[in-house]
Amino acid sequence: MNATPRHVERALHERVEIVPYDPAWRARFDDEAARLRALLPAELIGRIEHFGSTAVPGLAAKPIIDMLVEVRSMEAVAQRIAPILKREGYEYFWRDVSGNCPASLPTSR
Repeated sequence: MNATPRHVERALHERVEIVPYDPAWRARFDDEAARLRALLPAELIGRIEHFGSTAVPGLAAKPIIDMLVEVRSMEAVAQRIAPILKREGYEYFWRDVSGNCPASLPTSR
């Protein structure tokens, strides 16, 4: 059995803090979405969505901007997208539900 990677272990033990709604969360999402569009090959990605509690105006939340990037294929993530994001300081968590792709998914930078 493989050992749990250090960044996964750290995330599993992070303290969860709920804070009052911050209207700046929308601007932070917009800025990061623009950054991702500039970094990632346009032919490999589709929509970039802000989801989760920080996307709901007025709702208290963990101060983490959750983003969903639509991709053309998980193979593209493994071969082209993940290396770009890793180089930019993102961390990756991969949970293989299909058994088909040895990739990592971006979580945050």
